[in-house]
Amino acid sequence: MAVVAGCTLLPLSVFLAWLLLAESITPPQLKAAVALAVSATLIGILVALVLLYHLLTPLRMMADVVEAYYREHRLPQLPEDGRDEVGLLMRGINCGLREIETGIVELQRSVREDPLTHALSRRGSDQALLQCVERAERGMPLALYVLDVDNLKPVNDEHGHVAGDRMLIDLVESSRLWLQSEDWIGRWGGDEFLVCIHEPPPAANARMREWLCALTSMVRADSIPIRISVGGAHYRPGIDAMELYREADAAMYSAKAQGGAKLVSDEGIVLSSPSSRNGAGWLGTTAASRK
Repeated sequence: MAVVAGCTLLPLSVFLAWLLLAESITPPQLKAAVALAVSATLIGILVALVLLYHLLTPLRMMADVVEAYYREHRLPQLPEDGRDEVGLLMRGINCGLREIETGIVELQRSVREDPLTHALSRRGSDQALLQCVERAERGMPLALYVLDVDNLKPVNDEHGHVAGDRMLIDLVESSRLWLQSEDWIGRWGGDEFLVCIHEPPPAANARMREWLCALTSMVRADSIPIRISVGGAHYRPGIDAMELYREADAAMYSAKAQGGAKLVSDEGIVLSSPSSRNGAGWLGTTAASRK
């Protein structure tokens, strides 16, 4: 307002003061004064517009930052060293958008992560599986395993749900010791988990077998063993994520039907845990149908 008033009203004020103070004004003098006043006012308006344009530059910058964050989720880089109202506004926008971004990241994490085990949630597993199948379509090997904890209900009934929850947490934590950066484990629901391994079936089955052996021999605080039935299926061109899951799920139910504590792959191989063979070790023995 001060810029507009100074650039536009000052020439008019000087002109009016001259009219009031002048004792006698001839027509040529009046014409010259009017022309000078109008010219000065027009120049003042032009100067005011230029100054306003520069004064509004920070506001345009802030508007661009907000739009960029809305469209690209790019955090702002506004200068924060100003001491005037504009500087305060820039600092407020920076702080506000960073808080919003932190909240969004935390919300996304809570949606994708199971709160108990910190594995992927059902929704996170579903999204991750679709992404894995997309990579598999481009040539990356993929093996999907469906896991079901055989003894969770007896543990909950005999030792309480805290012991059952601890079993699920230990299961997930132990998987992180051998899963690679592209692999993941997700809690599909209750005591059922998904594991994705980006390796050909023989290598993936070998890694899963080693993990089952480690789970059986794991020394836990409550001394309760973890027994799981596992069904595996590997990606083949032409099948989608749901079909891959159905194959692995059918293999898992085949493992449970055979007494549990087994890995049944879609290759038709049964891998039994040591506990189910009275300590006889890992055996790749009989062929079994997934159906």
